[in-house]
Amino acid sequence: MRRQPEALNRQRFDVVLLGGGITGAGIALDAVLRGLRVALIEKGDFASGTSSISSKLIHGGIRYLEQGQFGLVYEALAERRRLLHNAPHLVWPLRFLIPFTNHSRIPSWKYRAGLLLYDLLAGRDNLQPSRGRSLRWIVETHPQLKHEQLLGGAEYSDAQMDDARLCLAVLATAAERGAIVCNYVEAEHVEGQTIHAVDHLTNQSLRLYGEVIVNATGPWSDRVRQRAGEQGSTQLAPTKGVHLILPDRGLSYAYLLLHPRDGRVFFVIPWLGKTLLGTTDTDCTDSPDELIVTKEDRDYLLEGFNHHFRVGANENEILGSTVGVRPLIRARPGAPSSRSREWKLVEGPTGMLSVLGGKYTTYRAMAQSIVDRVMRRLGRWKPCRTRIYRLLGTPSGVWADFEQQAIHRASSLVPVDTARHLVRRYGQRVGELLCLLHRNPELAQRIVDSEPDIRAEVVFQREQEMACRVEDFILRRTRLGLFQPRLLQTLPQTLVSSLEFPCVPTSASDDLAR
Repeated sequence: MRRQPEALNRQRFDVVLLGGGITGAGIALDAVLRGLRVALIEKGDFASGTSSISSKLIHGGIRYLEQGQFGLVYEALAERRRLLHNAPHLVWPLRFLIPFTNHSRIPSWKYRAGLLLYDLLAGRDNLQPSRGRSLRWIVETHPQLKHEQLLGGAEYSDAQMDDARLCLAVLATAAERGAIVCNYVEAEHVEGQTIHAVDHLTNQSLRLYGEVIVNATGPWSDRVRQRAGEQGSTQLAPTKGVHLILPDRGLSYAYLLLHPRDGRVFFVIPWLGKTLLGTTDTDCTDSPDELIVTKEDRDYLLEGFNHHFRVGANENEILGSTVGVRPLIRARPGAPSSRSREWKLVEGPTGMLSVLGGKYTTYRAMAQSIVDRVMRRLGRWKPCRTRIYRLLGTPSGVWADFEQQAIHRASSLVPVDTARHLVRRYGQRVGELLCLLHRNPELAQRIVDSEPDIRAEVVFQREQEMACRVEDFILRRTRLGLFQPRLLQTLPQTLVSSLEFPCVPTSASDDLAR
């Protein structure tokens, strides 16, 4: 995947996508597999918005059952199974525990009924049946929980992901099949089928043309609609989501919990050797470009964690935090957490299609419906191919067999924990990393002594993953910046220069603080 802004200028495409998050990426892959000429532009880096700061879950959304969104859950459970097949190096099963407590907003019988329905909706796509757990079992196997308030619990299965890297894998697969994708190119004005854009890395003006233009910019959708000359009220009612990253707590399960203050669902999840805590869900009137994590956000999440766990956490233990916006559809007033995660496609007076709402897990199904609409507009038809289409890096055989063999091969060049890390991040493409190490063994040196990421990854990400700025490497290609924020300042001097890489200076060194 190489950056080629010159391939965009004064060219005509069947479909031009605005937005390089998971929605735009999914549409690009579906469209190019159907034979369309596709271009995608993103004003920042790929996945630099909501698609890199999610709860890292590919899940049916058991909490949506309480809101009666059975169709959404059914679709998401089917998509979960597809992603486990199509990208097993980036999506993996995860077992959850729901503790039942005294005076809970949701009684235990309601949880049990919800889990039974969850299993039924999953059908043959179920990963593992849910099951009730006794208080004694929880006390013995989950000593980190406060047991005094427990009545028992239940466990069930969902899946976890690396969100930014999954988005990159979808884009790289689309690019391999012929889509032109380019980060740091912003659509400044849309006039009919003409897009006037600027390349923020070179300040070059670009003009490209699309028979169909799709606005897949998530929280920025209303702003892009205005740039296309569309009038009327805003279509989104976004909510703000904050996550905290804590040190490893040795968790073998994830936890679905209720906050003691307001009864909202939140998660505590083991992720990349750390502990992910989130999320908040509050009304957001600020610009998506100007969000910050407030003390109130941190206090709220720490309060929830400390209510359920014997060894609490304080603000000094927070390694990092993220904040993003959910682009939810404006609907009837209500609690932010009860708003629908469903989506819709709006056609403006100029013909531009805008994607509103949606959730990460169902991005492929969303893309299929959207490209169906695009094909009808173009008067062409080919069936969708993405249901069983494996993403770049996915081996053709059984993942468990490939993983074991690849880790064994890689461990001849790097320690076993680094070998495992490389295989799970790059899948079959780990061979390209090993070739770099054969040519230059010094690239096996770790970026941070305590983490498995190595210098060869920076070279690979520069050459194959379109990383341009420091934060591209640290926040999205690797995830080091999420819990090593100092690297945003130190990486250019200590690493990038030693690799003779002319890195573009960061323009958002406070990304993590936002």
